[in-house]
Amino acid sequence: MHEFVDETFQPETTGEKILSIQASLNGFSFSIVCPNQRKLLYFKDKTLKISNANLLARHFESLFAEETILQNNFCKIFLVYHSRNFTLIPVQYYQDKIDQTITPLLFEQNEQAKWINNKIAGINGELLFAIPESFQQALNKRLPSAQIIHPLYRIIGQTNISEDTQKLLLLFGTDHFSLALFSQNELKLINNFSFKHPNDVVYFVLTVLRQFSISAKDITVQFAGNTKAHAGLEDVLQKHFPQSSLINTEIAVPPFIDKTLITKNISLFL
Repeated sequence: MHEFVDETFQPETTGEKILSIQASLNGFSFSIVCPNQRKLLYFKDKTLKISNANLLARHFESLFAEETILQNNFCKIFLVYHSRNFTLIPVQYYQDKIDQTITPLLFEQNEQAKWINNKIAGINGELLFAIPESFQQALNKRLPSAQIIHPLYRIIGQTNISEDTQKLLLLFGTDHFSLALFSQNELKLINNFSFKHPNDVVYFVLTVLRQFSISAKDITVQFAGNTKAHAGLEDVLQKHFPQSSLINTEIAVPPFIDKTLITKNISLFL
């Protein structure tokens, strides 16, 4: 477990702050940010081994009971969940209950999953993704005002794109990664891939770039997430994609917080 508390943090004034919680099978982490100062006030990373996504609700209930600070009032609350099952729908085609029509064609049927949509204003699209229904019910019970978001939604929203920019965003889980490809001022593709070795990542990325006739030397690659789950992953990316680097934080983060923790929990620092 890792914890940071800013010396100026006053828990009783959390109503002016933003709480972001990241949830995965590797545990939970959360941050409290002062939006006016773009300053990190509180951060905690709690590593767990959760065997099944349907057990997230039970572990979240325990977290909520133990971490009483989560029970305070906040001006905004975000719950970040990196779902593997997601798709992008043009806003003009999005409609209520579209998940019942679209998702059975793209993913295995899962009656225990609930579909959430995040509207990405910059590209006029809806990011539709799955979350365990029991987990959503626990969130509605404990944090009814929380906005459930996919990390790609937050990362895409913080990405500056111009017409002459070709950029690839990579977000890593333990055994899968999501990508978002931008070219000619447009979001060309989002997708998710399973992998076992860093070379698998290079293969999938090169295949995507080839599809759009983009050179590996010309593309700007930014990455984050659980990059340390596979030894040598960052080195392999920098070897094959010369213009590659970690995604930068958007808020002020103390230098003594381990960079690995920041990279793994990038959604909490944007």
